[in-house]
Amino acid sequence: MLAIKDLSQADKDIIYKNMARKSFERNEVIYQEGYLCKSMYFVEMGSVKLVSRKAIDGRDDVVLGAVKAGGYCGEIAMLREDSLYEDTAVAMEPATLYELNHEGMQRIMADSMTAGTKLLLGISRSIREAIAMPQTPEMARIISIVSPKDGQGRTTVATHVARYLAGAGKKTILIDCDMQFGDASVHLGLMSQPHMARLVQNEERLVFDAIKRYFQNVAGVQFLASPNQPQEAEFVSRSNLNQVVLECARNCDYLILDVPSHIDELSILLWDLSDQMVFVAEGNISSLTRLKRLMQALSRLNYPLEKYLGVANFYTDAHAEYLENLQTIIPCKWQTVAKAEAVFSEALLRGVPVWHVNPQSPAVKGLEQLCQRILGNTSQTQEKGGVFNRIKSWFAVSASA
Repeated sequence: MLAIKDLSQADKDIIYKNMARKSFERNEVIYQEGYLCKSMYFVEMGSVKLVSRKAIDGRDDVVLGAVKAGGYCGEIAMLREDSLYEDTAVAMEPATLYELNHEGMQRIMADSMTAGTKLLLGISRSIREAIAMPQTPEMARIISIVSPKDGQGRTTVATHVARYLAGAGKKTILIDCDMQFGDASVHLGLMSQPHMARLVQNEERLVFDAIKRYFQNVAGVQFLASPNQPQEAEFVSRSNLNQVVLECARNCDYLILDVPSHIDELSILLWDLSDQMVFVAEGNISSLTRLKRLMQALSRLNYPLEKYLGVANFYTDAHAEYLENLQTIIPCKWQTVAKAEAVFSEALLRGVPVWHVNPQSPAVKGLEQLCQRILGNTSQTQEKGGVFNRIKSWFAVSASA
């Protein structure tokens, strides 16, 4: 096993004698994030995943890493007193592990100071090597495009924002998250498959190397389509979608999410993950009413107002009063996009952006100004999550103490 593989047989015998051999079933929790570190574990057989678990049922697990036979986890228990586990360890399959607790470590030290010291040095060396590995410090800026009702131009805005950002040299991924009736592929002039349902059905592990095989590429935009049959939406769970979004966010500059208009566990997940929510609404009484109801629901989630950006779509001078009402419902920055039915219809038929049809159209100016707002709003960045970043923080705390 790592950390003890270079020890003499006599040292190994002392260490194994003072550990408890335990068996775990598939999906059984070994230790939990936030609980006091009491033991570390060496994997003899099977494999263990390290996750960040927010929901008790594990539906929203974010996989941070995996430990196979010969590896270990929970080592912070041996390196710092009164520390808390920073992740949750779950058996990926029937697994056999050796548990080493504080009392066992003390017995090892009493039996052989040499064996105990070598064990601790092996653990700390592995951590130092992990810290030395290059880490990607930032995740993508996640932009969700939202509308209070269908037919407001949400997908049109999403596809144009993605094209603009890619044209500006940003690594951009667009995911059509309307699992039943998404049609972003039509707006981009692409096929409706491969798609999300095939991805989650065919791939055992939703890592980026697997996900990117289901992308289509147009004008620099990497696009993941929604299922092309409504009944296939049931294959995409909240956990699946969560993992796909986070994996994509670790591998691009901007992640654009075309979010369906109805409220369910998937749309709420996407709102939560987003750095910015762009609301696309039309200037009419129906849109105002539905937007107000949507914001009443959102108010319970306590998002900061800075997260919101509004788009008054199909705008004409006659909509000025409606714009004032939109600004009252969501007191954030609003961008108007002029009504231009002929230009947008031709762009949709050709699968191209409107600036390829008529670059002088007032609608083009509005869309470009919207995209520039999004590009300029990049002050908030997220640290890429993971075990090694957390280990760095532990050592930083230790050094300053």
